[in-house]
Amino acid sequence: MAITPKEKELAAVGISVAAGCKPCTDHHVTVARKARATDLEIEKAVAVALAVRRTAAEIMEAHASAQLGGVQAEAQAEAAPSLAGATGRLTTMVSVGAAFAVNCVSSLERQLAAAEAAGLAADEIMQVVKLAAFIKRRAASHVERLAGLAKDEAA
Repeated sequence: MAITPKEKELAAVGISVAAGCKPCTDHHVTVARKARATDLEIEKAVAVALAVRRTAAEIMEAHASAQLGGVQAEAQAEAAPSLAGATGRLTTMVSVGAAFAVNCVSSLERQLAAAEAAGLAADEIMQVVKLAAFIKRRAASHVERLAGLAKDEAA
């Protein structure tokens, strides 16, 4: 099954929110509305992306704590349930894209497994991952431009 334009834009809204990119979010909300996404659907994509972002932050907090001896906290964060498993196709796509956007390996592993379990085809998952990679690059370019970094400067 191919990702519909509406699904793609709702995933893009979630990815943009997870990546923390206001210009990307503005653009994709506008395009999602043109693709006939309802405000409720857009709100759900935003909520899922924020939940994935919060979970990623909790995982990293626990990981850092574990480096200081708090192993139990990391195990609890790693055991957090996947959002995508029981909540549908669109939520699964948003969750995968958001996990990629926030650079959380643990979340991405969980969301990719949930996407497969939910029946998303490998090419659909790859479309979402490629979309997330594109949006992440755009978000980074906005930040780099604001900070005054030239596009070809190495960090």
